[in-house]
Amino acid sequence: MQEFIDDLTDIQKIRRKLSKLNEQRTRHIFSLVHGKTLTHGLLHRVYKKCGKKRCRCSRGELHGPYPAISVNKNGKQKIIMLKKNNTAHIQKGAKRYRHFQETLARIRKINKEIDYLLGMIKIKTTAEYPGIQDHPTSTPGVAKAHS
Repeated sequence: MQEFIDDLTDIQKIRRKLSKLNEQRTRHIFSLVHGKTLTHGLLHRVYKKCGKKRCRCSRGELHGPYPAISVNKNGKQKIIMLKKNNTAHIQKGAKRYRHFQETLARIRKINKEIDYLLGMIKIKTTAEYPGIQDHPTSTPGVAKAHS
């Protein structure tokens, strides 16, 4: 009887934890569905060499910084130069994209925790059928042949 009470207390603790995790997950999900544009990629500042022999860049003082974004396309990294009038918009979108990815990782972690806790409830509440170990067909995956 005491074991049942302990299991019941554990289940109540697990339910409270599940409730908190579900609240966190819901909050994270709703933070992602704002409908604002996401920009896939990372912002960079690019410095360039112009190629003129007498230019300061030939001595190491490169031109720039110029705004750029790096994206991964088909497994290859590509740098795309940005127009000055578009930089702020792209920057905000890239920041939102990074937030989206980080939040998605948090949601996945919470889902793993929820899955584990539900598994614990399953273990604590699953009862064995009496005498099933003594029965000849109790071996998992092996059916008894009928003659």
